[in-house]
Amino acid sequence: MNSLTAALEFVESVNNEETPDGISKRIAELGQSFGFTSFCLAAIPEAGASFDGSIMLSGWRAEWQQRYLDRDYVQNDPIVAKARTASRPFLWSSIARDRDLTSDEQQVLSEARNFEMYDGVCVPVRGLHGYQGMLTFGGPEVRLNEREISVLHLVGIYASNKVRELVGSSTTRPRHRLTPRELECLKWAAAGKTSWEISQILNISQHTADWYLASAARKLHASNRTHAVAEGFRFGLIR
Repeated sequence: MNSLTAALEFVESVNNEETPDGISKRIAELGQSFGFTSFCLAAIPEAGASFDGSIMLSGWRAEWQQRYLDRDYVQNDPIVAKARTASRPFLWSSIARDRDLTSDEQQVLSEARNFEMYDGVCVPVRGLHGYQGMLTFGGPEVRLNEREISVLHLVGIYASNKVRELVGSSTTRPRHRLTPRELECLKWAAAGKTSWEISQILNISQHTADWYLASAARKLHASNRTHAVAEGFRFGLIR
């Protein structure tokens, strides 16, 4: 799967949606194309706070969602715990390899498997003013390469921003116009090119390519390069 093509197709489909339900359908379709059977897009609540009210879009089975909320599983969910500090997408299966899980954490993952969520991927979402969110997909098996994970990373950021925009939580547009060179570098970054590759394509130094991308990110109020690319799609700068 070509990462840029997949991202563009998702962005185009979401841009035609005017309701969160429509976006939910698009996320579910994309997840299914990767073999996932469920998803959840949510803000990450503060430690000790309830997960109820944090869910923006849910593709969970109703029985699992009700159990998760009733038993306050967010307090012992190792996926949520790691999403609070992670900057890159991670597989659920990597959590057990990274550290020893408590019995309560193991129970959450064990019960998820009863609902055919044996493994999955979680995409942390970072925003302005300390906002933290996540898009998590679950299913029977996960086989993703790095480009596909990059697609889901971009999708998570874009979908989160789009839903928040629809409900009136994020309407800030760039206050400063991107220069042609900044936009050019951003478009190549969206195509999956590294700073070194961009420098070779544009005949500039790698340091200069990094500088243009960092400047574009600041103007787009983005926390990192992937976030900047997602915002570029959201504002129609990348097509």
